[in-house]
Amino acid sequence: MKNALKFLPLLLFLPLLASGQKRLNEVGAVYGAIRSMTPEAYKEAHDKYGIRWIEAWTGNLTGGTEEQYDAWIERFNNAMKGSGLKLWSVHLPFTRKAPNDLSDDRPEWREATFKNWIEILDRATRLGKFRVVVVHPSSEARISDEERPRRLENLREMLLRFIPLVKERYNAAVAVEDLPRGCLGNSSSDFEWLVANVPDIKICYDTNHLLGEESHAFAERFAPYIANIHVSDYDGVDERHWMPGRGIVEWPKVIDILMRSGYDGPFMYEVTPRNDPRGSVEYMRQTTDSLFTRYALYKKQRAGEK
Repeated sequence: MKNALKFLPLLLFLPLLASGQKRLNEVGAVYGAIRSMTPEAYKEAHDKYGIRWIEAWTGNLTGGTEEQYDAWIERFNNAMKGSGLKLWSVHLPFTRKAPNDLSDDRPEWREATFKNWIEILDRATRLGKFRVVVVHPSSEARISDEERPRRLENLREMLLRFIPLVKERYNAAVAVEDLPRGCLGNSSSDFEWLVANVPDIKICYDTNHLLGEESHAFAERFAPYIANIHVSDYDGVDERHWMPGRGIVEWPKVIDILMRSGYDGPFMYEVTPRNDPRGSVEYMRQTTDSLFTRYALYKKQRAGEK
């Protein structure tokens, strides 16, 4: 009886996954959410806490020496080996201390970013096969209304080269992430322009970044372009990267949009204990089950209203 009760939340929404989204209920995590990059911690994340996918941060594959890259890649691969975890995506760096901005007004900085990111991705192929490359449309910046069209055009010109190369060289999609504050990509209007002017663009939907509009409204608007998600909650004032349920995100609506759109990626958490005491792999599976149970009840209630 205990085992049956344990899987009751899962049983409630399994019929809802019959439409083909095979991975939506599979939990993923950014690698920083796992307590340490060791074989023991990675295997525990998979076997004990139900984590299936991982997004690798590639900041460790730039700004160093070949020996440092080799050492980090070896550590990552050793942790992954035999763990059961699979690599889903890689996240390119966005710090302003180095060339990491395809929208920058300096042509030489944009070209250096392009070169830097391809070198990083070449190194990242040694981590395994990744399906999605997550990029920020800009570094952290306060971009004014006056300069925003120019920065978007800079980004467009670079993505027209970057996206086809990533597809050809790595057989991966480029997913541009929505950002908060004054960054590029902080609103639906920026993404409306991008999807209209950049063929094959995909979106990494970060659920806690939209400060000027409702998170689920953004998802509804761009659902066909979403190739990756970063799951966390916030207060609408700033990004918080809290565990879902602590903030204002309307999760049944978000899940409903992803289900209807055919999104077929994992439920990728971008939370860490630094942001939330519960922001670790120990709580991700049970949180996901709770969210999908709420979604099943939401669907049942909506069906009853018709």
